[in-house]
Amino acid sequence: MTEGSIQQEIVRLEQARCRALVEADIDSLDKLVAEDVVHVHANGNADDKAAYLRMVEKNIRFLDASREKLDVRVYGEFAVATGALNQTIEMKESAQRIVLHVMTTQVWARRAGAWQQVSFQATNL
Repeated sequence: MTEGSIQQEIVRLEQARCRALVEADIDSLDKLVAEDVVHVHANGNADDKAAYLRMVEKNIRFLDASREKLDVRVYGEFAVATGALNQTIEMKESAQRIVLHVMTTQVWARRAGAWQQVSFQATNL
């Protein structure tokens, strides 16, 4: 694959991840996120894969998750993606709605021919 095609693939996968969040598609999210992922939320809390998937399934309804632009840099079997992410979420227990505008850094790794997110860090804008 060329650098440009890898960049396009990472953008496509991130769009799929955002869609999986909004559709509460845990199976698709499970495939996109690596077993050893570290997911750091904008509030500083960090989740492993099991905690992240549980939080998406049980605690939060994603009403919107969209990207403005994603800059992808490729380093062999790794890609680093940075960009703004806008999300509107609803806490399932309280029905509280929260609008998030964050900058994210994600690391994607190609393992066994497939790209998966291995690290996610969000910072409030």
